[in-house]
Amino acid sequence: GLSVYRLKDSLTSINVGIMSEFSKAVGGLISLVMYTLIIDRFGAFTWDLSNPMTWISALLLYDFCYYWLHRLGHERTILWAAHVAHHQSEDYNLTTALRQTSTGFLLGWIFYIPMYALGIPAEVVVTVGAINLIYQFVLHTRAVGKLGAPIEGVMNTPSHHRVHHGVNPKYQDRNYAGVFIVFDKWFGTFEVEDEAEPVVYG
Repeated sequence: GLSVYRLKDSLTSINVGIMSEFSKAVGGLISLVMYTLIIDRFGAFTWDLSNPMTWISALLLYDFCYYWLHRLGHERTILWAAHVAHHQSEDYNLTTALRQTSTGFLLGWIFYIPMYALGIPAEVVVTVGAINLIYQFVLHTRAVGKLGAPIEGVMNTPSHHRVHHGVNPKYQDRNYAGVFIVFDKWFGTFEVEDEAEPVVYG
């Protein structure tokens, strides 16, 4: 029953997303080169790909690194310039998730150096990165309400991410999490969606 899609805005989001995908080819090459250089010189451990803890640890560490990339993407002008396109839509729907930067590859890889330095295999980094990205895609919806304390206490949810996209003063610069909202709670950037103050997007 919600009217959350406008054709022009959705097409803009999709077109920006297409441009972003082209730039990611260059970004992937930069990341691969840097990963190879760092892991060859500083890789600290050998990780067992058959051990579930390798994957769980990598997912947690990736999300931690993402939190800081995303947070500083709002707090530092040079990084905000690469992220602002994602926040320009006045709508909030799945196409908004596609509205991504074409310049994030220039500096984004720097935030994942801890993963490289620990020697986490490239296939693990790529896989958990894809999981993180897909998870965030589904957060961009107004169709899902609050999910309750157990889930919202640990996981990022559509409600938490709506707050992140709000221009309301109480919502600005909050809820940077990718998958786990606990990082926002630990570092003082968490805000609950207040039904008395609907989120304004843009």
